[in-house]
Amino acid sequence: MSVVADVPALANDISAEFYVVGTKKFLLLSIMTLGLYWYYWHYQQWARYRSYHNEKLWPVARALFAIFFIHSLTSEIDHRLRKNRTPYAWSPGAIATAYVVLALASSIGNRLPQNVGPWLNGLFIVLVLPIAWLLLKVQRAANLACGQPNGESNQRLTGVNWLWLVLGAAFWALILFGLYVSVPT
Repeated sequence: MSVVADVPALANDISAEFYVVGTKKFLLLSIMTLGLYWYYWHYQQWARYRSYHNEKLWPVARALFAIFFIHSLTSEIDHRLRKNRTPYAWSPGAIATAYVVLALASSIGNRLPQNVGPWLNGLFIVLVLPIAWLLLKVQRAANLACGQPNGESNQRLTGVNWLWLVLGAAFWALILFGLYVSVPT
């Protein structure tokens, strides 16, 4: 059997140390769901890590409180890259710290009172892009650590992915409509 024929079988391979996903799929789901996909992404990263190492950890807690565990995740991925002698130009600590800062800024901006100003209320929307860019660097490293630089086994959108994209598009439409309606004339 050829390697190409085996790739689809890897899509559900839970024996990989980290979650593998194609970069285009990652970006699309990240942006269209306004970052909700990241909860699933963090969960999968830690669930795969737990299975691979047979460790007792709670992936759900690590996904919900990702700002406390992103440094550990990037460190573990970097450790695997070094162990495999796989070159990847990145700074895992700096990426994790930038993620924490932006995630906190987004969370604070999302909780400000409406009268503070519409530009601050939309902060969480604007910060989706730089956060997605940071996590994309982490995903590329995870893909490399698992021997799939392009996330070959998980590039296609599933039915559930399409459902989230449709819901995300509706949410984006509501946000844009709300911004249009709230702009003073």
